[in-house]
Amino acid sequence: MTPETAPVIALDGWDAALAGAFAILLDGEPAADPSAGYGVYGVYGVYYASDSLDEFLFPNSWATSEAVSGREPRQLPDPDGAYPFSPWTWRFDLGGSLFRFDPDLLAGTGPWGDGGHKGPSPFDDAFVADLRAVATLDESDGALVRGTELGPLLERHGVDLTTEASTELNHWLTVLLRVATDGTLADAMRAATFTERGPGHLVSVHDLSGDDTADEPWEDRLGAVAHPALRDHLRMLCRPEKDARSGGGFYYGTGHWPWSDVLEAVGCSLVAGWGFGESQAGTAVVRLPDTPGAR
Repeated sequence: MTPETAPVIALDGWDAALAGAFAILLDGEPAADPSAGYGVYGVYGVYYASDSLDEFLFPNSWATSEAVSGREPRQLPDPDGAYPFSPWTWRFDLGGSLFRFDPDLLAGTGPWGDGGHKGPSPFDDAFVADLRAVATLDESDGALVRGTELGPLLERHGVDLTTEASTELNHWLTVLLRVATDGTLADAMRAATFTERGPGHLVSVHDLSGDDTADEPWEDRLGAVAHPALRDHLRMLCRPEKDARSGGGFYYGTGHWPWSDVLEAVGCSLVAGWGFGESQAGTAVVRLPDTPGAR
């Protein structure tokens, strides 16, 4: 279906409230672009990353070669317990997630290698060569691969990320988890704002400590959101950075990647970003590159 013939879809009250709120956050109407509308698949995604996830990532029961390469949305174990804006309410697309191998890890330099305190590289030369053949390098020469690429390599070379031996990889093999969405900007924004489960799962101003106002200019702008509970929920995702340290989130908009710009290396462009804590965690809504496999 071409953009010229795409139908205008009537939205119910909740979806209409979300569309209006997202228009405020994005300084424009998401559904105005037919490729970003409420029924078009395959152009937008959401990624989540955090320092604490990387610190305790391995060993992990879900990090089998089969699971890592899978595209079926799946829930991951919650390591933190329930709290407002928990990423563990999401389902993840592990095959579309990105895994970054530190350059020192692959080269056997720095703390790795025969003289390094980490010991020899846990990967042999054949694995490293195959990994480099499918990887994209970021600005720091880190090797980025999607789960769909990594899974077969783990299987072929007998690399097991579920055993205690993989503990030494923490902080050296990091993951940018891709949230499972339908590819539309609307669904990506629903996930990133924790509104995908509907109006019964909104965060109240009473759920978080600290000041209950949003950062400027969002306190004024979000005043135009007609749905009161949704307005308060989004205010808690647009807090000043000092308040977001203890709960809620800080909204970066399109001006700043929430953790790093490594997603640019694989052709993604930032649409909206949120930071959590003291920037230890973040969520990025991105436009995906127009390449096979990136969707």
